[in-house]
Amino acid sequence: MRELLHDFRIRRLLLANITGSIGSGVTLFAVPWLLVHQPGGNATYGTVTLVTTAALFLFMPYYGVWVDHHSRKTMLLGSELFGFAATITMAAVGALTGQYALGQLAAIYFCGMLYYTLHFPAKFAFLQQVFDRSQYQSLMGLMEVQGQAAMMIAGGLGAVLVEHVSLTSILLFDAATYLFSFVIQSTIPYRATHLEETGGPRVSAWRAIGEGWQWLRDRRRLTVFFAASLMPFIAVMVGNYLFPIYISQTLRAGAWVFGAGEIVFAVGAIIAGLLLPRLIAAHSARRTVPATMAVFALGAALLVLFPRTAVYLVAALLLGFGNAGGRVARSAAMLHLIDNRVMGRVGSFFHAFDRVLRTILTSAVIALVAAGGARPAFALLLLLVLFSLVAVLRSRSALTA
Repeated sequence: MRELLHDFRIRRLLLANITGSIGSGVTLFAVPWLLVHQPGGNATYGTVTLVTTAALFLFMPYYGVWVDHHSRKTMLLGSELFGFAATITMAAVGALTGQYALGQLAAIYFCGMLYYTLHFPAKFAFLQQVFDRSQYQSLMGLMEVQGQAAMMIAGGLGAVLVEHVSLTSILLFDAATYLFSFVIQSTIPYRATHLEETGGPRVSAWRAIGEGWQWLRDRRRLTVFFAASLMPFIAVMVGNYLFPIYISQTLRAGAWVFGAGEIVFAVGAIIAGLLLPRLIAAHSARRTVPATMAVFALGAALLVLFPRTAVYLVAALLLGFGNAGGRVARSAAMLHLIDNRVMGRVGSFFHAFDRVLRTILTSAVIALVAAGGARPAFALLLLLVLFSLVAVLRSRSALTA
């Protein structure tokens, strides 16, 4: 990992990523917290989460084709420009109207999630193309540390800013980070070798989507492994809806607990990012992915069984370690096993799978929260993680050592 840091490309990438992640993280911290504390905010937050996941699910297959048929660097920079334009526009509207109604907050949340959808598939394909195979495990660990450090900083900043600074100021800060990330990433050398191999876009979007699907069908056990091992991450994403409600209504705690939980979660994830490259090298992803999923399940069980602030922070540590550890091992395996020529499309199928489950689970947890609060919703997520753990154990033979 230290050797990787000597590469100026990774240093620029890390600087750009951590800056953009802090800005967007502060906004995506502030908006849900503001939403659930307004009249009708719980329902609005649930609705916008549901609509966002459904819309992005329909969008993902086409975006995967675009990533495979265009320069990955262009797509990456385009995501930063979108983030800047959308955020600066929302800040201007809020400043002119003097308020942020539920609809405006919902639009800000949607644009933030769309930015992540544009950014990460392009970045994943970009990393696979730019760096050597021997660097993948350390690279994924380093990216996870960077991402979680940004989340930790964003959680701390968000807890302070959301109660002391206007949302317009937060959005302007966010927009500045997008612009900075664009400038830094534009200086990274890049060559679109996948376009040289294929001669550029020559087939229809539907046919290109079909090629990605065929790649998955030919490797069914591997597909099951990658899909099932995504469950902790999906649980965290659905949990982003539940955590503010769990803290404010179940624990009856303030924004500081929300921020502290984000920080502790990030600490667990950073530990995982530092340890997992070595663990993968020693024990392979076949063993490390199930182990990290088990740690995640333990954290979810604590949330269900012991609704106390101190236990919540311990659970956040376990959830952060389990989620990040699984992501590092899973991502390294994907970089090794998936052909870069179809990475955008194959990656988009897993993103679409993510969106489908999020849509279904968001609907389910909204109903469970309305009926009995956040604890039954976390119990459902725990059961799904345990079921996915069994699927991972049964399909892990598809991976090489």
